[in-house]
Amino acid sequence: MKINLLIAGLFILVNLTSSCNSKKESDSSSDGANASGSVRAATLPCLSPQEVNILYSRAEQVDIIFYNLPISVNQEDPASAKNTVLYVAPAGPVLTSKCEPLGRLSWISDGKIFREADFYIGQGCNHFVFMENGQPAFKNAMSPEGVQFFQTIMSQVKPPDKK
Repeated sequence: MKINLLIAGLFILVNLTSSCNSKKESDSSSDGANASGSVRAATLPCLSPQEVNILYSRAEQVDIIFYNLPISVNQEDPASAKNTVLYVAPAGPVLTSKCEPLGRLSWISDGKIFREADFYIGQGCNHFVFMENGQPAFKNAMSPEGVQFFQTIMSQVKPPDKK
């Protein structure tokens, strides 16, 4: 029974990735707006379902650093680390705003950073940009649960005073 559910889940995940780009394009071009006002997010491909599965299987710890808030989060148990992988939606984001990263999420395996991504939260900006060799490599939408997770953390912290 569990195997059938796993197979069905993987089948759905693979089918949902059809909105991802199959080849990597240059990220040097600026995102343009289409007729509906949405900003194209097609400059980077999605992290493949296989890569998301590998990330899930290897995630042991997570570090989350917020760029403009006086907080960081460390999750040292594998169950919590794996849960953050579930926030990665198997689709490219549809952006409707100019987006700035709020922080960096690092997945750790065997004491080393295995994969990292900048995260973006806000109206028309809920997504991850995965980094490889310090450069943007993949762009995935963020699940509603992921948006809620980050919003809950941010709502508990007062931004630092600007002088």
